[in-house]
Amino acid sequence: MAVDQTELRKRGQKIRMIVSDLDHTLLNSDATLSAENLEAIRAAKDKGIFVTVCSGRIFTMLEVYVRALDIQGPVITTNGAAIYDGHTGRALSRHPLPRAAAIKILDFARERGYDYSAMTDEVSFFSRNSQRIKRFERYNEIARARGVQEMRLEYFEGRSHVNIENEILKLLLYLIPKEEFATLTAFLDSLPEIAYTSSDEGLLDVMAAGINKGAAIAEARNLLGLEKEQVCVFGDYINDLAMFKEAGLTVAMANAHEVLKSNASYVTDTNDRAGVAKALGALIL
Repeated sequence: MAVDQTELRKRGQKIRMIVSDLDHTLLNSDATLSAENLEAIRAAKDKGIFVTVCSGRIFTMLEVYVRALDIQGPVITTNGAAIYDGHTGRALSRHPLPRAAAIKILDFARERGYDYSAMTDEVSFFSRNSQRIKRFERYNEIARARGVQEMRLEYFEGRSHVNIENEILKLLLYLIPKEEFATLTAFLDSLPEIAYTSSDEGLLDVMAAGINKGAAIAEARNLLGLEKEQVCVFGDYINDLAMFKEAGLTVAMANAHEVLKSNASYVTDTNDRAGVAKALGALIL
């Protein structure tokens, strides 16, 4: 989807909203923000451009970055299941999973010994065999070092998931054996109340039907009174494809999935080499 650099620069001058995925895109591999990316984002904001993130993470796992980026508007979380105001923390939009469907999926995962978890605003729950929890523990290390409130992490005990009182925004199913994948996706496809995508190798994210990053960007764009041509998005994985359909300028990282790169209007450097900053400099600043 290559486009002439001059044409891309023209598109870039129309941008009034920049939306970036977080992991493997805006963040370095150690989950930190580079000085180069921060400087470029501040320069974009000085031009009157609104900059925000669109992440698979829940809001409580974003506070460190929301503060660092000083986001004073919509922040898209959980692959679009919820949008919050970065300044006040108030929920602007929420689309939780239907409870009955969530319980069915959690039962299915427990019976097969999967690594699984459930994301709510207040607490994130994990199976006892979870490897994915390490990423959440890493966030808590970063939050602790910056004086930001840590996330609450708890383990499921047996079928304790049936007693979750909070609304579930997203489920994670991780490290699914290859021989189980077809069975799992067939089961998920049998539930019309849900949608699923992949945000990392070996990981499935499950949300309510109709929920994806693209739909959330359209929602946030409307809140700000902007048109599709005024939006630039950055991503690295398959779940970011939905964002590309709702933006006038689409940027994939050099470390992105090949499908995403083939659908991007511009491919920048890797997340560890300040790819976001380099693209902003080339196209927008």
